[in-house]
Amino acid sequence: MSNRMLTLMMGMVAFLILVVGAVFVVALAGGGDDDDSTPGSSDDERPRSNGKGICSGNSLIVPGSDPASVLDPIQVGDVATSEYVVEIFGGLVTLDPDLKVQPDIAQSWDITNGGKTYTFKLRDDVVFHTGNARRVTAEDVKYSIERAADPSNASPTVRAYLGNIVGLRDRYENKAASVSGVKVIDDRTIQIDLIEPSDYFLSELTYPVAFVVDRQQIEANPRNWTQKPSGTGPFKLAEFKPAEKIRLVRNDRYHLGAPKLDEVVFELGGGSLLTRYENDEIHIGYIPASLLDSVKDGSNALAKEYRPVPNMAVFYFTLNPQKAPFDDPKVRQAFALTIDRETLNSVLLYDAYRVADGFLPPEMPGYTESVSSYDYDVDRAKQLLAESKYAGNLPRIVLSYSGTGAAPGDLLVAVQERWQETLGVTIELQAIDSSAFLREQRRGNFQMHSDGWAADYPDPEDFLGKLFASDSTLNYTGYKNAEVDRLLLAARTEQDRTRRFAMYADAEQLILDDAVVVPTFWPVEHVIVKPCVQGYPNVSMTVPKYRFVEIKAE
Repeated sequence: MSNRMLTLMMGMVAFLILVVGAVFVVALAGGGDDDDSTPGSSDDERPRSNGKGICSGNSLIVPGSDPASVLDPIQVGDVATSEYVVEIFGGLVTLDPDLKVQPDIAQSWDITNGGKTYTFKLRDDVVFHTGNARRVTAEDVKYSIERAADPSNASPTVRAYLGNIVGLRDRYENKAASVSGVKVIDDRTIQIDLIEPSDYFLSELTYPVAFVVDRQQIEANPRNWTQKPSGTGPFKLAEFKPAEKIRLVRNDRYHLGAPKLDEVVFELGGGSLLTRYENDEIHIGYIPASLLDSVKDGSNALAKEYRPVPNMAVFYFTLNPQKAPFDDPKVRQAFALTIDRETLNSVLLYDAYRVADGFLPPEMPGYTESVSSYDYDVDRAKQLLAESKYAGNLPRIVLSYSGTGAAPGDLLVAVQERWQETLGVTIELQAIDSSAFLREQRRGNFQMHSDGWAADYPDPEDFLGKLFASDSTLNYTGYKNAEVDRLLLAARTEQDRTRRFAMYADAEQLILDDAVVVPTFWPVEHVIVKPCVQGYPNVSMTVPKYRFVEIKAE
């Protein structure tokens, strides 16, 4: 989320022990909400249920996070913001809860020219949220892509996700006035030409940077349009009170079918999610890690409402190969060999996560079980460190993490202590404000940091090509391995999916061998859902999902 960036990572583990499943819902918010948002007038605008209980109304109430950026699709770089943006906006195509690409604004498309030309036919019933209900045309699609590529808008994601479109990079670098590869054929037909064929281009178009925005609204109010953005999605933004709530209401004219719910209310405040769930204040909650055993064995009353949802994401440490001492691969490998994931997960996390012995999560198409990171081996680590050019002379090491300056989480402290004890190094933990963390990460300034990645779309390219290809704008550390580049480049254009996935597996193993990243855990959300909530999908990544949900009184 960049892409869906997981900014808090391991520094939040003290919180995870209380509510481990809420990491994606609560822990991902940074700063940077829309300061111009106007609070509502009521002292308490929580949806009422006519005094008959939470299941008697048609408002779904769920925990949420303050967005880390404004609600502008071309600026989205985190999970929290995308949760709202995918419901408000839409693009040519979308992902359904089964993670399959489906038509959205486009009703059909043809692929020609050896996979390098996509011609989309638009639906004729797609309208923007604004009162005039203006219909979306091919000109709106072209405008939205060119706005994303406009260097004055400084989108952090457009080159990574749409850079294969002919002329987009030239526009982003201000070498051209338009994106030559996007052509309006007529009001309902748009053609997109690619530099090279891509098996995953349609999946990339499901990412927010490719969403269609309302040109008339933006040009009429360029500074404040994100206060109440006019998208084409299944829900409209009705209210945003930072640190309190976000309220989305049903779009009755949604072209894929109006949602069954009247509204979705995301409550942004604090408090125990489990307590609020048990008090019938929210429909969706999360099980604390300390209660997982009782829920799983059925002895807890909430067992029937529990559902584990593995996330298509990974937590890891990044060891910057451009910064000493991690410019020496033996030092990186020594650090990778001294993280005891199994013990950390069982002792500190109550086995709430899954131990990540690879980078791609098991839910990812192309996941290969035989790909593996380094096992825990202290003796081998000490040997490698002694063979490194920094033997006996390691420089100061700083492990940075996203946080507010408070005490680091138990997991980070445990990892710090284990490295210090086994390798004889001194490691300083450094908390950095989440917005500053993302900024410094993009600049490649960290020596070592706690990191994470959540899927933008279900394809290995989103994890491996985006983060580790030397020509990727998201490869913030400047990692470069000629064989990895060769494999990723070949996979990028390979049209046979089986061969392509095999190339990614080979590249992933080389990346893990280089130890520029050390995967730790694949996260799991431990969700509880009120029985009256029907159709709530168990989906491993952020997709527009609330239009499928309904509340049926018990």
